[in-house]
Amino acid sequence: MKSWKQFVVAVLLSWSLVLGLDLALNAQAAPDRLVRQAQQHYDQGRSVQALHLLEQAGERYQSQAAILPQAQILALTSLVQQQQGNWQLARESIERSLSLIAPLATSPNKTQVQAQIWHSKGHYKLATGQYDQALSDWQQAEQLYRQIEDDSAIAGTILSQAEALGKMGFHRRACDRTLATIDLSESRCTELTQPTAVNIIKHAQSQPKPWLVDSLNSIGNHLLAMGKLKLALQFADASQSSLSSFPAAKWGTDSKIRLNLGNIHQAIALQAKEQDNFDRFKQHRRQAIAYFQQLERLSETPKDQDFQLAAQLNELSLLIASRQWSQAEQLANKIRLIPQNDLYPQIKFANSLKLLQRYDQAANIASNYSQQDIAQMYLNVARQAQLSGDQRLESSALGNLGDICQDVGAELRLEYTPQQLYEQALSLAQATNSPEIAYRWQWRLGRVYRGQGLSTQAIASYQGALANLDSLRSDLVALEKEVQYEFKEQIEPVYRELADLLLTDVPSDRDLEAARNVIEALQLAELDNYFQDACLTFEPKSIEQLDPDAAIIYTIVLPDRLETILARVNSRSSSQKFYHHTQAVTQTQLEETIQQLQQYITEPDRTREVQQLAGQIYNWLIEPFTSELGQYQPKTLVFVLDGMLQTIPMSILYDGQQYLLEKYAIALTPGLRLLNPQADSRPLSFLAGGISDYLQVDSLSFPPLNNVSEEIESFSQSGSAVLLNQQFTPGNLLEQLNLTAASVVHLATHGQFSANPQQTFLLMWEKLLTIKEFSNILRSRTKIHLNPIKLLVLSACDTASGDRRAALGLAGVAVRSGALSTLATLWQVHDESTAELMRHFYQHLKHYGKAEALRRAQMDLWERTDKDWKVPAFWSAYVMIGNWQ
Repeated sequence: MKSWKQFVVAVLLSWSLVLGLDLALNAQAAPDRLVRQAQQHYDQGRSVQALHLLEQAGERYQSQAAILPQAQILALTSLVQQQQGNWQLARESIERSLSLIAPLATSPNKTQVQAQIWHSKGHYKLATGQYDQALSDWQQAEQLYRQIEDDSAIAGTILSQAEALGKMGFHRRACDRTLATIDLSESRCTELTQPTAVNIIKHAQSQPKPWLVDSLNSIGNHLLAMGKLKLALQFADASQSSLSSFPAAKWGTDSKIRLNLGNIHQAIALQAKEQDNFDRFKQHRRQAIAYFQQLERLSETPKDQDFQLAAQLNELSLLIASRQWSQAEQLANKIRLIPQNDLYPQIKFANSLKLLQRYDQAANIASNYSQQDIAQMYLNVARQAQLSGDQRLESSALGNLGDICQDVGAELRLEYTPQQLYEQALSLAQATNSPEIAYRWQWRLGRVYRGQGLSTQAIASYQGALANLDSLRSDLVALEKEVQYEFKEQIEPVYRELADLLLTDVPSDRDLEAARNVIEALQLAELDNYFQDACLTFEPKSIEQLDPDAAIIYTIVLPDRLETILARVNSRSSSQKFYHHTQAVTQTQLEETIQQLQQYITEPDRTREVQQLAGQIYNWLIEPFTSELGQYQPKTLVFVLDGMLQTIPMSILYDGQQYLLEKYAIALTPGLRLLNPQADSRPLSFLAGGISDYLQVDSLSFPPLNNVSEEIESFSQSGSAVLLNQQFTPGNLLEQLNLTAASVVHLATHGQFSANPQQTFLLMWEKLLTIKEFSNILRSRTKIHLNPIKLLVLSACDTASGDRRAALGLAGVAVRSGALSTLATLWQVHDESTAELMRHFYQHLKHYGKAEALRRAQMDLWERTDKDWKVPAFWSAYVMIGNWQ
């Protein structure tokens, strides 16, 4: 079983250290040779031969009354029996070995044998899905090995503990434990940078310790699961390059590394697909398939066939993700499952076949597998998992079988309904504390209950699914890699379907509040997915905690309609009041309207078309609440926008006579829970920086911003710190943030918010500062200055031509920076009008809240009769994100 791969080498290398102790040399030679031959067969997956040799060795040690070697033989026999899937015999072998050595006096030799037995027991627990107990067993083995100072075996147990932690979804802890085998225990995987990784790799490669090849590859594997794909590739490549320096490395290590490299390139490809970066997707898909096909050509031993099968299954899932149905079907028809104890390849193959079945008819391809065949695979896995005690795997098999039954129904001739299968799968997942599995079956049950008209049960089931997803926020890597990079298919629908259910018919105030919470949770989940981490923290907040003069407008885009919720404080009771409207506009129609508006809004001669399109969106979003807004007369409208609505400014919405800007201050937020409501009465103090010159950085050219010098220099006249052109570097920015207690950070430079966070940047002098690097600089300021930045201003930025994921990048900058508010642009506007707007904005900011100051500054542009700045292209690009007060 491949889950043994990380620790077996350490144990087997030390196996011969005790075998035959206290026996004459001639007496131990023959059984010792048998054990070594058995070890070679075991390594290569030839379990029958290995077991036969171990039985012979055990008989000889028994005839010599050698207790410790007998116990060791039984522990190794258990490993071989596990390889065969003989779970009861494997457990009995461990129990017999423990009972054999129990009466013996304590000694270093007994301690070593005890450690080896705990090692074998750990693998048994891991193989049967008892990951927490496997971790405990390996921790016990590590303690025993430390007593006899067996460094190789200690490293092996640590690698095994990391594997168990990884199985439980704790890849951060697993990665940190693996780093400890390179004697850099103070390092943390979450803090790794490329230079740090280079130093760790050099340190590992300088040591004559063969297990470090496995350590480097294991770190790469955990970094892969953590979403740190560039670093994962760096460690896996280093592991492969180190292999030639360690001829004593375990057999099969090269194949293991190649498989990991293929998996990393596959993950990079899937991530690129999620980000709509199809060139990058194709490049890494090609590299992944190259590694998989190298492994597919192996077939010398059963262990080779294990790697071959793993490679084929991964290639199959990648072809399916690429929608290359014909090639995927051809590969599926080639795959041959090997009778083995490892059931995970079987369920992975069944999952791929299940996806292929949905496209067989459309792709006009012939499959060797019917729905009945796939259902039988799931049944077989469920039965075998039940025998082995692997409840997590049994849950996965039964739940997926429920999917098949839901799709095909009575044609399968099964005795269970989809509901029964989902309920049983959920029970097993909950029994093993597996939220990453449980949420899926709760989601499916929600669909079943809704189809039966059981709304209460359906809502409860969906809410349970979201609660489990929320529990996974801090460790998203607990989800399978395929799920991580299929957010739109595997996670986002849970939120949307629950909101759909809550808003169907005539929702109560309780339903509307619950729907509001779902919309905010979806916003947070989208940001987590965009950054592939969960660093955002929040506290639930109500409107009255923030601003009783504000109204919050939530939107949720569903395939057949647009749902809008207006949340408002009841001034008499200080309680929240919700209003709801359903607009019968399809998602396609809404997005087409938004795309047309995006096209026209930046063209000065398209004002009439802009007003027409913005009027249509106004009628969908705002007009239904005319009465409520007239009654309460809020000063500020705060929008929590969904989907493509995030890519257009709400200030542009037009009622036929006025833009929304003329009536309300306007702000955006991903949700109230991400707002910092902290009041900040400090007088304004500034730190300003920017680029006015032409620059070329990383093959990208940036035209000069001619008015930036004037814009930035205006701050120096008031004694504020200024960083212009050559002075505008990350180091200088960090230094000035620490030296000053500036409440406003104003940056006038090129910036891009794109679908890929790695391509979301601000232009510094001769450097593109990524969003994560930028947020780290701003957040480091809090170590010296307790008060957060009151306002972050980003002028001259571009939000990737209205791309929805790019809008997430802009929102991400706002919430990750730690600033209370962010003023930014949705597209790059004329820098002369920007300079004028900023001058008016700061004048108004002395007397008004931030959103109101922006509104007045935008309207001030209209007063310039010598300029055509009343055209929406010039004034509507600016948005206030976050705290609007």
